[in-house]
Amino acid sequence: MRRTRGDEGSITILVIGFAVILLLLVAVVVDVSVVVLARRGSSSAADGAAVAAAQQLDVGVVYDKGLTDAIPLSQDLIDSVVAQYQSDAEQGQPGLVLTPALDAAQTTVTVTATREVRLPFAAWFGVQAVTVTSVAHARAPLVAP
Repeated sequence: MRRTRGDEGSITILVIGFAVILLLLVAVVVDVSVVVLARRGSSSAADGAAVAAAQQLDVGVVYDKGLTDAIPLSQDLIDSVVAQYQSDAEQGQPGLVLTPALDAAQTTVTVTATREVRLPFAAWFGVQAVTVTSVAHARAPLVAP
């Protein structure tokens, strides 16, 4: 094979260029995967907390007014259950914050899960963290006897 003048090192430049592109692609895939997994985890935690909270019957209201077409829920019990759920879930998801809310009719629970996720490679470009938020709603079904 005959070399022409000025071709020395061109393969090296191509290999280095492709290696840089490959490393950037790996960094993007890893950062996106971290965000997707954090989103899935926070969504799962919000769903679980909402379902657990939707089972917290306000016994005082039921004794006073009876059951109507909806089950009244207790804000105090909901706060307690969601706080316990957050405490349990926080081991696997550090920084997870679960915030419960009860609607005006006191029958539907909304749990908002918020988590700040540190990105391993995006920090090189000045992006330190991304906030992931998930919302879940739950209502206890009333089953006719």
